[in-house]
Amino acid sequence: MRSEFDPEDLRRIAVRISGETAALLRDHACSQEYTRGVGGETIVADKLAEDYIIDSLRGEGLRVRGVSEEKGYFGDGDLVVVIDPLDGSTNYSNCISWASVSIAFALGNRLSDVIAGSVAPVFFGNPLSFSKGHGCYEGGVRVREAKRNTRMVFAYAEDPVVASRLVEFIRDLGDNVKIRGLGSAALEIAYVALGRALLFVDARSRLRNVDVAASVGMVRECGGEVYDSRGEPLEASLDEVVVVGDVVASLHRNLAISLVSKVFCEHS
Repeated sequence: MRSEFDPEDLRRIAVRISGETAALLRDHACSQEYTRGVGGETIVADKLAEDYIIDSLRGEGLRVRGVSEEKGYFGDGDLVVVIDPLDGSTNYSNCISWASVSIAFALGNRLSDVIAGSVAPVFFGNPLSFSKGHGCYEGGVRVREAKRNTRMVFAYAEDPVVASRLVEFIRDLGDNVKIRGLGSAALEIAYVALGRALLFVDARSRLRNVDVAASVGMVRECGGEVYDSRGEPLEASLDEVVVVGDVVASLHRNLAISLVSKVFCEHS
């Protein structure tokens, strides 16, 4: 690890900038100006939030390179940053209060090189963050022990066969387990990291590195793991915005591997 980049310093920077960006988005939520489309699925809020984050990083004196949802690859510094300025744009556009801002820092060009990050809810609550070797945080408080909620699963699927296998797997966990899909993967994976939910699974092969970099690092720092549909630890390049594929995250590693085996492998 390069000595000039301290994970805790980077975590605090990520928390501050993601929190400020979330507050900016919150102040303009439900306004026609911020929810106006500017091409594809991009809205004004996406671009303004991204610009604010990049300007704030420059204000910190950080020379970075990295990827962002709207800008793609940018910069030429030694420190890599991965930015999702607004995860949950559809919710935000429709004045539904479930969206987030995420920032991750890495010392290399792979997802496994991420050493610090923050996921800030736009509408409520404190930023959720981590730094490698220093634990996970909710706001300014270090999470000493996850609550280990065994009653909630965040799940997304489109293929009928995979969806059927997924429902069957979740049903076998018990009658009290509830399925939710709220529309901000970064935030949902971060809550899994804190034990607020049992599992996160996205079987649509749509999620990208910018969507998950901060929250994947957080799950791993909190003692869990994030897997792909082959049961391998999730990995991806940070050289460009890329699709990472199917994602399964949990603090319960054996449970996550069992899901992969029964939902994905039997379908391959």
